[in-house]
Amino acid sequence: MTPRRLIPYLVIFLILAGAYAGLRWRQEQQVARDEQAKKVFHLKEADLSDLSLVRGKDEVRLVKKDQVWRLTAPLNARADQTIVDSMLTTLARLQKERDLGEEKDLKPFGLDKPALVVKFTAQGQPHQLAVGAKVPGDQNYYVLRDQDPRLLTISTGSKDSLDRQLLALRDKTLLAFIIGEVKGLRVKSRTTAVALEKAGPQTWSWVGRPDFRVRGDRAEKLLRDLHIARARNFLEPPPKNLAALDLVPDRQTEITVATPAGDQTLWLGAKKDDAVYARLGTGGPVVLADAALADEVAKTLASLEDRRLWSGAIPAVHQVVWGPPGKTWTARKDQDAWKITGPDQKATQQPAARLELALWNFQKLESDQILPPGGAPKGPPAFVLELLDQEGKPLLHLSEVGVVGQGALKILSRAGDKTVLALIPQALFRQWQEEMRRLTASAEPAGPSGEKGESGKGGKP
Repeated sequence: MTPRRLIPYLVIFLILAGAYAGLRWRQEQQVARDEQAKKVFHLKEADLSDLSLVRGKDEVRLVKKDQVWRLTAPLNARADQTIVDSMLTTLARLQKERDLGEEKDLKPFGLDKPALVVKFTAQGQPHQLAVGAKVPGDQNYYVLRDQDPRLLTISTGSKDSLDRQLLALRDKTLLAFIIGEVKGLRVKSRTTAVALEKAGPQTWSWVGRPDFRVRGDRAEKLLRDLHIARARNFLEPPPKNLAALDLVPDRQTEITVATPAGDQTLWLGAKKDDAVYARLGTGGPVVLADAALADEVAKTLASLEDRRLWSGAIPAVHQVVWGPPGKTWTARKDQDAWKITGPDQKATQQPAARLELALWNFQKLESDQILPPGGAPKGPPAFVLELLDQEGKPLLHLSEVGVVGQGALKILSRAGDKTVLALIPQALFRQWQEEMRRLTASAEPAGPSGEKGESGKGGKP
């Protein structure tokens, strides 16, 4: 078919495409008009400046100030911004399920004395939504909008989103801080006083104890737990006898997070079932929080000391040497794999993730006891481990230098200019050695060219 004969077909195609696009546009416009017609209120979330929930004689009132919502009645407190935002979204997108027309007698619909009236101001104009009874056999509620006499229904989900109790509306944050801005963390209890200072990413030091190695990851986890901690309930009115709750000096646990904006302090007191009494600083409200928070604080304080055999960065390791002296294996990093060579010219190759998982498991090994440096035997070690960087500089040299009883090993380790003699659990170290052995289980003697045969590449035990 010549190009000239295709022109009529092209014209027909363009006409049909234009008609289809026009039809789609009209359909979309009609859907938008229908959606707009179903809206109960024509407003945006940002238009609202106050919001009240009236239940009979009781009223909960919220006001937006400096883009932050606060409760002003029946108490003055910061509101839960997420909950309030969801209510604003519901109001802005609220749709009527049905329009039942005008009704003179509102009593059958529960609207003569509505159980809930939502009042709000949007762009200076007052509005309200009166919520009545549930529609029989339906998942909707009867409502009246402003002064409009027409009876509408809205979905149960919309009603539930607006029908919030005071506890749900209160901000339940225990400590308000930005994790990245934290400069220090202090914890003081009847038995412990800890003062930590952040020295860098994941790096913490104990103020006044320069020789104490702090587990930065555990300090960071505690910080995250404090950041997400929330109150479960508020004790109203505040109890007068705080001593009975252990919320007095010398009996409480005092947690202080230091930030450039100032210190945030939380007191933890006695436990009650699965909760713990807490107070948001001096003069703050008394609340009940999860007892797990107090348990996590105690657990972290008891395990703050970094007793790992090595705590360096795994990505910095480019060469690993391990095994009995004279029979060691050497793994060298090569992009996404590690090439491993060993005794009798055996060789194999493993994915990077597999050997690095073994290094990660090695990092979890902790010493049970630090021994005096002079306690190491003079004989040859039973096992050695060396970690080197890309330039061949040592990151760690470790030697197994003795067995103590049935359950402990003497390990001599050197990282930088620090040498440590320690006791570690024998079973855990042997388990890690077995993991390293499995990395070499598929090794075969190298061929004439010095490269491992095809049958052994990336083999699995």
